[in-house]
Formats: sequence, C-alpha cells, structure tokens
Amino acid sequence: MKKHFLLTALLLPLLSALPALASVNPAVVSADAKWLVYADLNALRASPIGQELIAMAEKAQLDTGSGKVGIDWQKLSATVGSATAYGANISPDPKQIDGTLVVQGTADLRKIAESILIQLNLAQPEEVAEITDLPFPAYAIRAVKHQPKPPSEKPNDAKDADELVKGKVDGNKSVNSTSLDLFIAFPPEAVVLVSKSRPQILKAREVLRGIAPSLTKTPDSPLAKFVQASDGAYLIAASIVPTEKFFSADATQARILKMTSAGSLAFGERGDTTFAHSELVASSDQMAEKLMKILQGMTAMMSLAETNDKQLAEFLNSAAVNRNGDTVTLDLAYSSTRLAAMIKTLQQPQQSRSPDRAVARTTQMINGKSLAEWQAESGPANADGTPGPIVVKTIENIALKNGTLLTLARQSNGGRNIRYDHIEIAPADHSGMSLTFRPEFMRAAGPRWQQFQFPGTDGIYILKVAYLNDPEGKATFAVSAKDPRVEAPASAPVAPSSGPLISEPKNK
Repeated sequence: MKKHFLLTALLLPLLSALPALASVNPAVVSADAKWLVYADLNALRASPIGQELIAMAEKAQLDTGSGKVGIDWQKLSATVGSATAYGANISPDPKQIDGTLVVQGTADLRKIAESILIQLNLAQPEEVAEITDLPFPAYAIRAVKHQPKPPSEKPNDAKDADELVKGKVDGNKSVNSTSLDLFIAFPPEAVVLVSKSRPQILKAREVLRGIAPSLTKTPDSPLAKFVQASDGAYLIAASIVPTEKFFSADATQARILKMTSAGSLAFGERGDTTFAHSELVASSDQMAEKLMKILQGMTAMMSLAETNDKQLAEFLNSAAVNRNGDTVTLDLAYSSTRLAAMIKTLQQPQQSRSPDRAVARTTQMINGKSLAEWQAESGPANADGTPGPIVVKTIENIALKNGTLLTLARQSNGGRNIRYDHIEIAPADHSGMSLTFRPEFMRAAGPRWQQFQFPGTDGIYILKVAYLNDPEGKATFAVSAKDPRVEAPASAPVAPSSGPLISEPKNK
C-alpha cells in the first residue's frame, strides 16, 4: 500500500506534465533513442488551455474518508519544469520496453521525492531499498513483495534487505525476489532520473554530462529532425517505426506502418493560436505520394463535416497537407482562447452549457399546457439502497374539463428509483369526492410519460401528485394538460382523431 502511495506521489507531477511541452533539449536524449516523449509544464501553465486544465484539475478533490482534500495544482505543477522520456527499444510487450525518464524541476521536487523514498526505505526496506554502489543517491522499488524461501532455508529478511542495500544484485534480480520495478536516482545535475534498470540510469547520466553521445551529436537522426521541426510545441511524441508487429497483418494500422519509417506528433502554441503538427517519413517516394493522398482524403472528409460552430468549421478547414521529399506533414491551427472556452464548457452541467438542449428536453416533458414543473428535493438516502420517500406535490386551482388528457412526465438525469405513485384530484371548493389515479391504470406513452383522461365534470380542481423522490436532487418532474377537442358541427368535416382514449381508472 505504501509502495502504491509512493509511486502516485512521484509520478503524479510527471503525469500532469505529459499534456504539455516546449522546446526539447536534445542534449538530454541518448543518440540511440528510437522513441521520445517530451513535455514542459512551464509552457502549459502560461497558455490559456493550460490555465483551464489546471482549473479543472483543482476542482477534483481526494476523499480521505474523514474529509475531502484539494490539490493546489499551481504549486504542484510549478515544481516540475519539464519531463523527457526516451528509449532504445520498442516492443508490444510493455515489460520489454526499456527507457529513461529525465525530470527537470525545482529543488523542492528533489527534496520531496527523496524525502518520501527515505521514509519508505526505513519503514519497508524489503520493498524500497537504498542503492549504495552508485556515485549518487538512488533507490530501488521492488515490483512485488518478498517471495517465500524454500522450506530448507530459514528466512532472513534482514539479510536479504542488507544484500539489496549493498547492491548485491544479479542483473535485475535479488535473493528470493522478483525483478525490481523502478530505479530512482538523484545525480548532482539538477534532474531526477527514473528507469527500470541500473545501466540505463548510468548511461542517462553520461549523456547529461556529454560523455555519451546525445541527439545534438546525431543531427541525421529522425528524432533530431522531428525536434527541430516542432520548435515551440509543448508536447512532442516521436518514434521510429518498430520492426516488431504491433497489429495484425490486415489491420489498417499495420498497412500504414509499412509505408513509414518514422513519425511524430506535436502540439503547441504560437501567438494566440494552438497548433498540431504531424510528420510521417515514408519508406520510399512512392509511399510518400500514397501517404499524402491518404491524408488529403482525410482532410477533405473533415471539411465536409456539417457544424453550426463557425470557429470549429474554420478549424476543420485549416488542415493542410504538404510533402517535401519523403516527408509528409499535416498541420492544424485553432484559436487558443476558443479551445480554452470549450474546455471550460465541458466542466459545466449539461443543461447550463446547452440552453437549447435544456429547453428541448423540457418541451419533451410537456404535452399541451404545463401545470407544474419541479426538481426533486435533495435529502438523505436510505442506507439500504431502497427507493426514497414518497413526496406529495400540490397543484392548486387547475381548470379541468371532462376528457382532459393529463400527462405525468419525469427525467431521471442520473437519479435512481424515481416514479409516480398516484395522483389525487379533488374539487377546489371541497364540494365532492376526490378521485385517485394510479400509474398501473394509465397509458404508458413512452418510457417517461404516463397519461390518462379526466372523467369528472368541468371545474376547478386541486391536484396532489405523489411520487418517489430522488435524494440526490437530480430528477425533474412535470404535469401537463391537454383539453379535448371541440366537436365539429355536423355539416363540417370531422377532424382526424388524436389517438385512442384510455379507459377511466377506478376511483378510490
């Protein structure tokens, strides 16, 4: 459990950095890298989109059981400057992928991460071990708990932990344990290194020091070219197409992969515009021509999409496909302010962010003249999960005619166990007996409508609608009335019927 907390605490700021990126520093990436993901949280925080994403994240709260705790994402994201992940191996099996994560941030990031690791090493040395044979502080997190020893061998957890601390590791395995999950290192340089293997940690530091070659010394590398072409982006993902099969031979993805040797995707901001830039390096000139035609067809289909959003239409029409030798590019651009507004809109309740839909939904609940519309009353729910209490809604001074069609409508809106129990209709002047109508004697006009015709005489009435309340307060209810048609004179043509009438319910 503590190990899971540690991974969350360490990776949370890293994951929060992944949606953003600025200029990649090729000096921190090994020359033999075949894939690369780079993100810069500083650039994200400065953009309108980043501000809305952070505002959205800050609304999310962690329930601790005794209360809810919010996270100051502004402070959290400020501790991480950038994150660069790269590796020299690509495999469909995640366990076979090697790589290194280089996190550049403030001194507080290192202090917080190393403090957590030290504390967990003291509490759980068999799961979080200090590595002492590296030239800088480092810790290893074991993937699973210690495995039992053979019956012939007495357990000695203290000895095993000591051997792990001293670095007596055979490859990535220690005595009676599974492979280690992560190595986390704190070299003198202002970075935190994370990898699945000790050699990768050491190699990453040599790249940082300039001892091992980096992308800056291999300008012909496809990854280096992608980085140069994506200047100003705040997210870049690039990869050389692997030789391993990730998809079945007849899959569309497999056919496209056969046409390319490398590809990249970048998002960023230039001025007041957010852009997306994609590059595909074809395996030959012939394949480059085919790739260009495929992308041109896709963008043509996008431009035919119908929308009443002028800005969105401009975005769809902004897609541009170009070819330069064996490289095919796709570019899109959209207003950053507009994108931020769209993200903000997604955070609003459905009805408030779409007034037209809300009106349409309300209209669908009304048949004729609205007599009453109301929201469920929030309140305590039954502990055993049974339906909520029956609540009575009183509607006074309603004029009804003999044959008036009454409609009871409801919308759950995410609520549960809501329904009408009965409706009682009594003369407003208390001059006669009340009539009670139950749903089982009404006509079901769709999943949310129940209808019946009023069998009494014309007059003014009081309606008491009994329904099962939604304790969450999400459900909405509506009662409407539609008077019967006036009979046409005998000489006039008869109007078409509005549909079969239901039989009168039994009065109770």
